[in-house]
Amino acid sequence: PLSPPHNGVVADDDGQTNSDNDTSTQNNMAFIQHFSSPLPPNILKQCLELFQMNMGDMYRQSSWGLNVEEKLNELQHDDARFLVVLSSASCAETTTNEARNDDADTAEAAQSDNDTTNEKCMVLGFAHFRYELDDYDLPNLPITYLYELQIHPTVQKIGLGKKLMTMIELLSLQLRIKKVMLTVFHSNEAAMGFYRKNKYAVDECSPSQFSGEENENCDYEILSKSFG
Repeated sequence: PLSPPHNGVVADDDGQTNSDNDTSTQNNMAFIQHFSSPLPPNILKQCLELFQMNMGDMYRQSSWGLNVEEKLNELQHDDARFLVVLSSASCAETTTNEARNDDADTAEAAQSDNDTTNEKCMVLGFAHFRYELDDYDLPNLPITYLYELQIHPTVQKIGLGKKLMTMIELLSLQLRIKKVMLTVFHSNEAAMGFYRKNKYAVDECSPSQFSGEENENCDYEILSKSFG
C-alpha cells in the first residue's frame, strides 16, 4: 500500500525557505497535505468552491455543462486521492489529526478546537487523482488519472501547480505506474499550455485521434505523459 508522503513545505514567491524566526516569510508559507477519501468537511467544501471559482464558467460553456452535485460526488469517491495546499502548518496538523481520529470520545473532545482552527484554514490549491486501469490498452495497465488540478487565483504563477504535478508523478513511480492521464478543455488555453510545457501530449485515446463529426467537434483533449 502507498504510504502518504511527508508534509511538503511550499516556498514563498521567491522560491526561498527561511528560518522559523522570520515571521514575514512564515506568512507566505504553505503546506501540502496528502489525503485519501474522505476529505475533512471544511477542506472538501473549499475544494469544491475553488473548482467552481476556477472552472464554473468554462463548464457552463462546455458540452458537459456544470453539475455541482456530480462534481461533489466525484470528490467523495472512495478511490479519490488528494494533495491539498493548506495555508499553514497548523492547518495540516489539524486536518491530519481529524482524519486519523477514530475514537469517538476523543473526537468529541477535540471537535471544538478543530472547528476553530479549520475556520482559519485556507485551501490554496489541490490535486484530485486516482489510480486506475487504462481500459484502452490490452492488457489493461495501471495509470494515474488526474481529475482536478486547481490553484487559487491569489497564488497562481508561483510554481504550485508544477510542484503538485511533480509529486503526483513521483507517487506514481513509487507504485510502478508509468503513465499519468488527464482531460483538458480546448478553451482552457492556460492549462493546455501548462501541461504541454510539462511534456504532456495528446493521448492515443483522445477524441481528436478518431474520425467522425462527433469526435472532430469535441471540446476537450485527453493528454498523457509516460515515464520510467
